[in-house]
Amino acid sequence: MVSLFYLLPTLFLTACDLPQPPPDVFYKFDVIPVGKGPAHLLTTDLNLDGNLDLISANTKNNTLTILYGKGTGSFHQALNINVAAEPTMSAVGDIDRDGYPDLVVNGRGAKMFVVLPSNGDGSFRKPIPTRTGKVPLNIILGDYNHDDKLDAAVTLTFSTMELYLGTGDGYFKKGATYQTGSRSFSGVTQDFNEDGHLDIALAASSSSASSIRLFMGKGDGTFQNPKRVAKKLVPLAVVASDMNDDGKPDLVFAAGLGDNMYSLTSNGDGSFNDPISFSGGGGPFALTTGHFNPDKLKDVAVANSRSSSFSLIIRNPNGSFNYPTRDYVVEGGTPLAITSGDYNHSDMSDIAVASNAKNTIEIYLQRRVFK
Repeated sequence: MVSLFYLLPTLFLTACDLPQPPPDVFYKFDVIPVGKGPAHLLTTDLNLDGNLDLISANTKNNTLTILYGKGTGSFHQALNINVAAEPTMSAVGDIDRDGYPDLVVNGRGAKMFVVLPSNGDGSFRKPIPTRTGKVPLNIILGDYNHDDKLDAAVTLTFSTMELYLGTGDGYFKKGATYQTGSRSFSGVTQDFNEDGHLDIALAASSSSASSIRLFMGKGDGTFQNPKRVAKKLVPLAVVASDMNDDGKPDLVFAAGLGDNMYSLTSNGDGSFNDPISFSGGGGPFALTTGHFNPDKLKDVAVANSRSSSFSLIIRNPNGSFNYPTRDYVVEGGTPLAITSGDYNHSDMSDIAVASNAKNTIEIYLQRRVFK
């Protein structure tokens, strides 16, 4: 018989060598009521006062909730605006070229998207609607034809992306239509091949043709036939972010296959390296990237719809992602939206996550535990 005395050092070393989660860097600072069914969060400085603001698209009562930041982690009283039926996302850009950021929001149940022109003081003028095809899901703003006017790429549930070319006054003209694969809930625009033209990456989650679809821009408001990467991984939400500090926009996405997350490192020519898989929580649905620790590499936070939490995933120096994750319970449950930004001017990224069940946004600020 082997003495337990001799086994104890081995057991102790094994326990110490187990992978550890990241430090507990966030604390819950505030819980803020918003409209019913918050489905998308956006962080931006909407009134140009130097403090980050929050915008919540609320699907169940057809509103946007705007929270103007105080720069302390707190926000002013909510401004609720009625919009077209079933908003599921918002975007921001100077649509009418007056120097003020305008809001754009889809109306999934109204076959349109709407521009809310800003007055520059936190208020908005009469909405300007643009009709689309059935069930518009995502709006991706960019100057796709180099005329210094923002255009809109709009994905529809049923396998298409429609281009709308901006006229610089809040209105749009219909452009080309492209096949995408169904259920393109999420998309981003960057110059992925460094040719000076904006490209688009879409997460298409249809079971028969799921992939990240890359549409390379020609610079005239049209796109080449799409390339498909990350096939059969069921991408749900994608963000573009330089994850390895090489000046090239990489892609990170949450997948409906196996509760996994994936990172695609850009080669700068429109191609990407093989997906690097890493773990989130149960039902990863929305994600954000930011500097959540002091190194130069960006990290990931993901809202887990099934486990009612968000997970902090720290990037390792070798390019891998730390496991296990640090998980934070979202007390309201069913988090479908997450965003990040420095809400209190601490030079570190904070987190805002929405509870779709309780109609709240929970604000998490950094503890600054790193030395």
